[in-house]
Amino acid sequence: MKVNYFGYYFKNTSNEKKILFDFREFLKAYSRFDSTTFKNSFIHQDEHLYLLHQTDDVFLFVITRSQEIIRKINTNDLSIGEVKSLLDEDEQLGFASYIIVQESFFGFGSTLLAPKFDVFGNYINNLLEALGIADWKFVQQPLLYQATKAEALSMPFIGRTTIALDKENSFVQDMLASISANTEDTMELEGIEIIIKPIKRQNVKKTVQKLLNSIPDEGIDKMIVKARNESLSAMTELYVVGQGAISDNVNKIDDSKIANKLKEKVLKNSILSTKITEYVSNEDLEKKVIDNILRYSNDSAWSSLLSNLQSSDLVK
Repeated sequence: MKVNYFGYYFKNTSNEKKILFDFREFLKAYSRFDSTTFKNSFIHQDEHLYLLHQTDDVFLFVITRSQEIIRKINTNDLSIGEVKSLLDEDEQLGFASYIIVQESFFGFGSTLLAPKFDVFGNYINNLLEALGIADWKFVQQPLLYQATKAEALSMPFIGRTTIALDKENSFVQDMLASISANTEDTMELEGIEIIIKPIKRQNVKKTVQKLLNSIPDEGIDKMIVKARNESLSAMTELYVVGQGAISDNVNKIDDSKIANKLKEKVLKNSILSTKITEYVSNEDLEKKVIDNILRYSNDSAWSSLLSNLQSSDLVK
């Protein structure tokens, strides 16, 4: 399972201010909120969405894909905890995304048929709207990274490497000349893509190093190097030219171990740590408490909401 990382902030719809606000306690309090009726109101493409607190800062974001599950979720006496137990009973359902939320960013990993990060963003904004918090919008943005050629070549293990060159690159020009291709022959040619593909699990660093050192930087459209150092258990994609999302790979193991794996990945990802430091220092972002959202970090606010919902039902 690939886990991509996103920075997040809340934007004021009136003055456009962008606020860094840690909403972990808000999400945890919401997860404890015991109102099936309220939680059944969040829909995406005719399917129900649920946010469940798993442990610490890890959440499950679930979309229903089974009519039987939908039927059970919609019963009046089913708690959100029971929904989670249904997921635990069948790891093959494949519709739970895993989210690790931190102070200013989150990691998002999707399984097959699970809701994606854009659906999560819409879900949070729909939740804020349902609470009457209309003046704040939840905004998420991918955390991107571009490595240098030196960083890529410093990795002791290099695997599959992709290099996209436009036709004006001198390396491409020499290649075209070697096959006697003239201007007329290449009128429809945009560029050439070179893929260095190793034998499975083999290190091709020497080949990649010689190739990268021989290709001029001018006219390189994209360069992606899969590499690993001693601190990494899995290969990571380094975007030497062009930017790529910072990510980690987490093996799809049993549900109870994924949370620990997510926390472990966050702690060990040095690229992520550097990017977060850069992200929170952005002068456009202000660190501040948002009272309207902070209020719902307290269970008593949700209890008041439940009381209001029940009163509304009685009126009906």
